[in-house]
Amino acid sequence: MNVLVPDFWVPMLEAEAPRRGLSAAWVPYGDGRTGPFPGAEVFFRPDGARKWRQAFAAAPDVRYFHTTSASVDGILPLTAPRGITLTESGTVYRIPMGEFALALMLHAAKRLGEHDEDFRAGRWQPLVHEELAGRACGIVGLGPVGLGVAERAGALGMRVLGCRRSGTPVERVADVVPPAGLDRLWRESDYIVLACPLTPETHRIVNAAALARMKPAAVLINIARGRLVDTDALTAALESGRIGGACLDVTDPEPLPPGHPLRRLPNVLLTPHIAPGNTAPLLRRKLELFLENLARYLRGEPLLNLVDPARGY
Repeated sequence: MNVLVPDFWVPMLEAEAPRRGLSAAWVPYGDGRTGPFPGAEVFFRPDGARKWRQAFAAAPDVRYFHTTSASVDGILPLTAPRGITLTESGTVYRIPMGEFALALMLHAAKRLGEHDEDFRAGRWQPLVHEELAGRACGIVGLGPVGLGVAERAGALGMRVLGCRRSGTPVERVADVVPPAGLDRLWRESDYIVLACPLTPETHRIVNAAALARMKPAAVLINIARGRLVDTDALTAALESGRIGGACLDVTDPEPLPPGHPLRRLPNVLLTPHIAPGNTAPLLRRKLELFLENLARYLRGEPLLNLVDPARGY
């Protein structure tokens, strides 16, 4: 079977697939290799894949598409009209993104940015910190990433609230609400972590009305998609002191233009869409998940992390 893969992944796949008894023809795409690709049935899109949209458009026979991303908002509009099966990789991010969200909460609670600024300016100035234990962590989206946040927040003694579409109970989350109950999560949470997919329902889920319901000291953490947040409304809330702060790994637009107010506000931490961290164990999990799903596809078995086009994730 012909499998379209980025040229820089070919050596890894050639080394690993035989150990699993997998036999496939790896067809490389990338700069200078954009097709046409007739007869290719499987398309693999890892992070950093160059020219993948052009290659995909030039591959009319693709029936199965796997991405190493957790979100599929930029992929589903391309695969759904063609009836292509799509799988994602959200499960591989539970550890690194859970750790990253925890790091952002600790950054805010222990005022690490202010300490760094003081020392660089030659100031010795003790500051009052906050303990995470006993505080409420509200998580919007309880997929693998959200649960990774929940288990780490709970381990530090935080009270964990969460929102999921069904509203049904889930591991490590004390209180689960459906989207209709988000007002409670906004009101009760000290730290609010966005870990949900971007869909028409979640677009700008954090807007002026949501921000008005948050605690004055609340910290908003976004490790999902920038368009979950109304950037203008968030900027106004931070400038006025309506909420305590924000830690944003993603923004809308991304990156923020030079001179944007969020770049200069002292109660904002910005990182460059790097929450997963690109660690060696993460790369290994991405590789293993793709090869497992490829083996299942070849055997006609159910796939892991199958995307439901109707839900958008």
